[in-house]
Amino acid sequence: MNIRIAPSVIEQFPQVKIGILIGHDVDNTRASAEISARMRQAEKAVRAQDIQDVTLLPKIADWREAYRAFGCKPSKYRCSVEALLRRVLQGNELPTINPLVDIYNIISIMHQLPLGGGNLERIEGDICLTKAHGSERFVMLGDVELTPIPAGEVIYVDDNDVLCRAWNYRESDKTKITPEIKQVYLIIEGLEHTSHAEIEQALAELQALVSMYCGGTFQSYVLDAQHPMSAL
Repeated sequence: MNIRIAPSVIEQFPQVKIGILIGHDVDNTRASAEISARMRQAEKAVRAQDIQDVTLLPKIADWREAYRAFGCKPSKYRCSVEALLRRVLQGNELPTINPLVDIYNIISIMHQLPLGGGNLERIEGDICLTKAHGSERFVMLGDVELTPIPAGEVIYVDDNDVLCRAWNYRESDKTKITPEIKQVYLIIEGLEHTSHAEIEQALAELQALVSMYCGGTFQSYVLDAQHPMSAL
């Protein structure tokens, strides 16, 4: 199994960087008051920054510009980290879902980077960040109906299905992270205002927290325009 960035994505977004954490034999059933406490601490840290306009944050501006470039209005389609930051800055708590998702949401808002992932056992073939042809159909997380995807939209796919639409807007129901998951892939993404060092630091923090609360063994990878593919 490989994960790769398609040439069409690199051509349009040459500053793309993707960090991948692969976890094996994780235990996603360990509800923990410590994770909840970490979520509250992360929310407090974000609010302490006195962010007046999320859209002016350089990393968020990168994603809004990217969304416009592939045809998704950022006022309607918000990247995952912008949605989380808006929620927190409005005084709301991060949702409690399960340990893996709660942990990657913590890392996401602390680093202002989109994070997502899925059940590695449900992947068929390779994972690729690519552009839609316009014939793809997508079943969004929590839904049952197929949604069409316009040509040119940046999406994650495996050999048979769309895994995430609008880059990091909505993940699929096929690979959703559930408490029963044992093999997981987690993805951190950055564009122009995100350095390789920031991706690597976020990956290290993500692995440390997942290992602490979910156990498992891990491998991590960083992809970019010069290194667009890695074997998992």
